[in-house]
Amino acid sequence: MITARLCAPAYELGEYAAPVTELPELQADPRIAAELTAPKAGFATYRWSDAPVVELMAAAVQRTLGEAGIPGDEVDLVLLATDSLPGGRAAHRDVAELLAEAGLTRATAGTLGLMDCATAMAALGTAASLVRDGSARHVLVVSGDVADHATGGERVVAGGVAIASDAAACALVSATAAGLPILGLAHHTSAAPGTGGGARQELTAKVTAHRELFARLAAHHPHRPESVRAVLPSNFARMALEIYLSDVGYGGDKLALGNVGRIAHCLGSDPLINLADRLADATPAGPGTKDGTGAEHLVLLGAGISHLAAVLLDARPLPDASEGAF
Repeated sequence: MITARLCAPAYELGEYAAPVTELPELQADPRIAAELTAPKAGFATYRWSDAPVVELMAAAVQRTLGEAGIPGDEVDLVLLATDSLPGGRAAHRDVAELLAEAGLTRATAGTLGLMDCATAMAALGTAASLVRDGSARHVLVVSGDVADHATGGERVVAGGVAIASDAAACALVSATAAGLPILGLAHHTSAAPGTGGGARQELTAKVTAHRELFARLAAHHPHRPESVRAVLPSNFARMALEIYLSDVGYGGDKLALGNVGRIAHCLGSDPLINLADRLADATPAGPGTKDGTGAEHLVLLGAGISHLAAVLLDARPLPDASEGAF
């Protein structure tokens, strides 16, 4: 079976940065403002854009292709994970312009949705399946959203535990390019919150959902929390994620949330952004692995209102396997 590799994650943030304390939502609610700007939560800056989401996507795509060393005309399929395309035929026009600008002359484009901020991780799993069975050699997964479309302009989202930013991210899923092997995908859907039962019942449901998600991931590809270097999640407030992830063995230093203060919650793009920054910052720290821990896996975790999706990666990259590559 072909090994699907996640290659060259890259991203583009909204061109403007602003302090979260300037948001009208936080100025109107001092309690939420205190919670989200506290050191434990860490929200400081959010990004916003005047550009349509496809402009952010195009920049991320070009960075991914350049880093992966794959010409645009070799890409077979583009999977767009977004809730921010315009309605009707305007979306077809914008996507066609994106493909043309990035030189994706042979690629077919399609969209995935309905899973909120978990959609991009589901798209990675779909892309990996197509590569594994030989249906495609190179698939681009492109995530991106702007709050004006995706959240109706709301910046305080996810029940008040995150502040939305505008951004796009991209990764190549390839049969041959150098990258991290994709080992497994799991997803979980639960009833939407607000159906009664109060905050305690909602917390119990969230904890249960994360337990089921990680049990499914381990069933698909057996591994233990000790083998995971880091979980790269949606950028929610740390106190919320630690409740859910510590319960399944992924709390403390395994929870990678260092970007929250700088970029806030970039919706479905967070895990790929966090992975891109982690790979860019990685330096050898001990024998056998880049970080010296002996751990062999990374987990990308996308979390929406009612949906979770996790992708398990081998943290040890495979080299280019193209014909003639050395």
